Amino acid sequence: MYCIETENLDYKFSPDQQVLKSIDLQVPTGTIYGFLGPNGAGKTTTLRLLLGLLRKQSGRISIFGKTFENNRTAILRNTGSLIESPSVYAHLTARENLLLLQKVYQCPENRINEALETVGLAHTGNKKAGRFSLGMKQRLGIAIAILHKPELLILDEPTNGLDPNGIIEMRELLKKLNKESGMTILISSHLLSEIEKLVSHLGIIHKGKLLFQGPMEELQQKQKQRSTTYLDTSNNLRVAELMHSQGHMPSHHNGMIGIPVVDKLELARLNRELLQEGIDVYQIHTQRTDLESIFMDLVQN
Repeated sequence: MYCIETENLDYKFSPDQQVLKSIDLQVPTGTIYGFLGPNGAGKTTTLRLLLGLLRKQSGRISIFGKTFENNRTAILRNTGSLIESPSVYAHLTARENLLLLQKVYQCPENRINEALETVGLAHTGNKKAGRFSLGMKQRLGIAIAILHKPELLILDEPTNGLDPNGIIEMRELLKKLNKESGMTILISSHLLSEIEKLVSHLGIIHKGKLLFQGPMEELQQKQKQRSTTYLDTSNNLRVAELMHSQGHMPSHHNGMIGIPVVDKLELARLNRELLQEGIDVYQIHTQRTDLESIFMDLVQN
């Protein structure tokens, strides 16, 4: 089942400026879904439409299996979000910020301590939010978003501006929320290197079009298919013949034979066969196409 589903979602800021073009988003329940794309690709506009911060122009939005138009209050009551930068009262402590929201959400007061503990801000005491580091402010924003125990958390570039340690802390926090509470998390980012360490599913958007959507493993499989294992031997011509006879589609590159990547057991078998043929194997190495290259190919085509 999909926690979030959109169909033919379009949006225009003006007649000649179409921001989204037939977005069919499918976020499975219980997953961490990465919404990836360059700045200006349409990520924030999509998230604002999902939260009702922008009025939908055309297409369908379904959250928790319900249409947003007819179930707006029920959906938002079960959704937490952090869009762009966290909105906090700088002159209040972390606890005082949450106390205000606790009255709005009408959730138990003990949720304040639970939320602060979850995000690692339980011991900030009387320190005002205005004196927090950027990472602490981001975590306070997430504490506010999860205060009412939502089933869905929508985050727009939550690692923006964080140092490497802050990024790692944010990643571990989101994994914890997903694992311990089963919370579905939709997180937008322009950094594939960060997203690939966190998400189970991925959508790639560019110039308002969804170019890829599916499990992270599917993109990693594309990476494997485009990677190559190279063999440096004493008889490359014979090696090429053997590889071709076994359906491995060999290629010649800088005096070596290249074949699509195979698993380690198959590679060991091939090596033994070459040795039995009296062919010396000087070197075997695999050159993997990184996910960044695949991402760039998608957005540049």
